[in-house]
Amino acid sequence: MVFVDDVNMPSVEEYGAQPPIELLRLFLDKKGLYERGDWVWKDVVETTIIACAAPPSGGRADITRRFSRRFNMFCLPKSSPETLKIIFSSILKGFLGTGFPDKVKNLEEAAINSTIDVFNKIQEDLRPTPAKFHYLFNLRDVSKVIQGLCMTKPVSI
Repeated sequence: MVFVDDVNMPSVEEYGAQPPIELLRLFLDKKGLYERGDWVWKDVVETTIIACAAPPSGGRADITRRFSRRFNMFCLPKSSPETLKIIFSSILKGFLGTGFPDKVKNLEEAAINSTIDVFNKIQEDLRPTPAKFHYLFNLRDVSKVIQGLCMTKPVSI
C-alpha cells in the first residue's frame, strides 16, 4: 500500500499536465513503472495507492478525470468549530482530570477556543501557493497544540 498525501499539489505545466500525477496514472493503468536509467519495464503487483487531496485552490490544482477514475472517492466535509471543540475538549478534559488544580482545569475551555480560533485565522490568511507550499495547516496542527498542553506537568498554584 502506498499513501500519497496532497496528490493535487504538483504545479500544472505549460501543456496542462502534472508529471508526478502522470507517473502515478501510468502505474495505476499499466500496473508497473519503467526502471530509471535503462528504461526496463518493471511490473509491480499487489500494490494499492491511497491518495488524498484538498479542494483545488491556493496552489492545489484539479486532478484530471483520467487519474481520478481509478479511485473510489470519499469527500469529507469540513468539521464545524463546535465539533472541533467537542473533540479537543474531551481530550484535554481527560488529561486535566489527572491531578491538575481547579485553576488550571478552568483554563480548558479558553485554551481550546483560542487554539481553534488561531487555527481558523491561519487557514484563512496563510493559504498555500506553489511558492509557499509549506503553508499547509490541518487538524494535526491543532492536535499538536493540545498535545503540547497535555505534556505539561501538574503544578500547584
